[in-house]
Amino acid sequence: MDDYESLLDRARAQVPDDAFRRSGERFQVPEVQLMVQGNRTIWQNFQEIITVLNRPGKEVMKFVAGQLATAGTFEGSTAVFQGKFTPDVVEEVLNRYINSYVKCPVCSRPDTSIVKEKQVYYLSCSACGAKTSIRPI
Repeated sequence: MDDYESLLDRARAQVPDDAFRRSGERFQVPEVQLMVQGNRTIWQNFQEIITVLNRPGKEVMKFVAGQLATAGTFEGSTAVFQGKFTPDVVEEVLNRYINSYVKCPVCSRPDTSIVKEKQVYYLSCSACGAKTSIRPI
C-alpha cells in the first residue's frame, strides 16, 4: 500500500496546473475608457465591461449614475453621463459596484448572480453556494 504523500503526488499530477489558481485571477475587468465632449462624458467600453461583469447594462448604469449624482443613458455599446468625469472617479465607482454586487463576500469569486426572493435581493454564488443579502440598486 502506498503512503499518503505518494498518493497525493499522483493525484496532483493528474489535475491541470491552472486548477490550483484562484478563480478571481481570471476575472479581469478592462480599464475604463472615457471621452469628454463638452459637458458630457462618454464611456466608450461600457458594453465590454458589463459583458465581463455578467450584469445587465441598465443595472450597472443605474448604480454608476446614482453614485456620480448625474443623469446617464445607455446608447448602443457606450454610456453617456451629463458632466465631466475622470477615469479614476468612474473606475472607483465601478470597483464599488463590483465589490458589492459581483464578487462573493465569502469566497471573493465573481461567479455570482442576483436573485430576488419575495422583497429581498440576494447575491447567490455558484462557486461556494453562499447566499448573501444585498441592498437593491
